[in-house]
Amino acid sequence: MSVARILAAAAATTAGLALLAYASAVPMAYHPRDTARLRLSWSARPERIEVCRELSKEEQAQREEHMRQRVECEGGFASYALRVEVDGRAIGETVIHGAGLRHDRPLYVLRDFPVSPGEHRVRVRLTRREKTDNDAAAFANAVVPDADTGLYAGRAQREATERARRARAAISPSSTLDTVVVFRSRRVALVTFNAERRVLELKAEAIRE
Repeated sequence: MSVARILAAAAATTAGLALLAYASAVPMAYHPRDTARLRLSWSARPERIEVCRELSKEEQAQREEHMRQRVECEGGFASYALRVEVDGRAIGETVIHGAGLRHDRPLYVLRDFPVSPGEHRVRVRLTRREKTDNDAAAFANAVVPDADTGLYAGRAQREATERARRARAAISPSSTLDTVVVFRSRRVALVTFNAERRVLELKAEAIRE
């Protein structure tokens, strides 16, 4: 082995050791064992955002009978802005989507924040990012037209009922938990999503492992 290669290898080794020493000296975040924690944990189905329009009688007549529908919608699934505040100070802010390539599967939230023991005001806000005035919800309570008779009797009402059912199964466009929590040392305050009531809620504390 040439002298040049030996010197190059020695230089590389020295540089590597210096980098390792520097990395070991970098301060790391440390949370004392006696701190409390605020934990967000839930899964829920994102709302389907659809841009809809009501078809005219002429448009419906041009389609095959089995393809006719009063309202036609196109769209995707909602994303949500999540913001967490303690005593008015933001400690977490992110955007969450449903799972899957099309974001059409349930979304999962698991966030953990250290909080000093004591009484604190906690505010968790989950807000749909997409805004539209002609989505499926706008047609959910539509009045069934008189023309909804014969072969298509009841179709308009069934469409409205199905859209309302999907809306009830999804996260509401905006949900906020704003409350005062007494955090205790080595305990976890759990915020979750109540799918039946479609609201964020605080669960009883649990001992932190």
